[in-house]
Amino acid sequence: MEIPKHAHANRSYEDFDPLFMWRREEGRDTLELHLPGFKRDQIRIQINHVGLLVISGERHFEGNRWKRFKKEFEIPSYCNDDAIHGNMMQSILSVVMPKKSSVILEEEQEMKEEKRGNSRKGESEISEENDMTEDAEYRFEEDGVRVPQEKTRDVALKFMLVMVLILVAASYISDVSKSLMAQAATYFHN
Repeated sequence: MEIPKHAHANRSYEDFDPLFMWRREEGRDTLELHLPGFKRDQIRIQINHVGLLVISGERHFEGNRWKRFKKEFEIPSYCNDDAIHGNMMQSILSVVMPKKSSVILEEEQEMKEEKRGNSRKGESEISEENDMTEDAEYRFEEDGVRVPQEKTRDVALKFMLVMVLILVAASYISDVSKSLMAQAATYFHN
């Protein structure tokens, strides 16, 4: 049923939290969500800017009432996020996350070890307590969400750019204010 565009403003949404479960298998992890009444074309599966799997959807319920949901899941580091795919059958959405092959895992491990070696050149002994761990690729944890180091760097650069723009804007406003005050002073003195 196609809903006219003007009707979108009158929608009333009912948010719900779908039931889900993880199935861990040798070659893949599968996330299963119970989405009663939903069809494949009413669901979106995305990976957001911080690398989280975002599953959302909305469907017409009755009258101007709609049901919607949005869930975010951390993708296990051992899964190949380029090969994630979903399948909908009988109100169950299955999101399959194939695990990386052992060759890919070995290459990633070698890259991590190479980075560690480069970062330690010229350093004296490092205690085990300060040694890099498997989680070293993450900078911080906030509200249970780990942010990858590359993403943190991107966020920091964007933040610095915004700060520079704010400083430039503040400087411009200050100069304009001084100019207007000088003009006002000249006007009132004459």
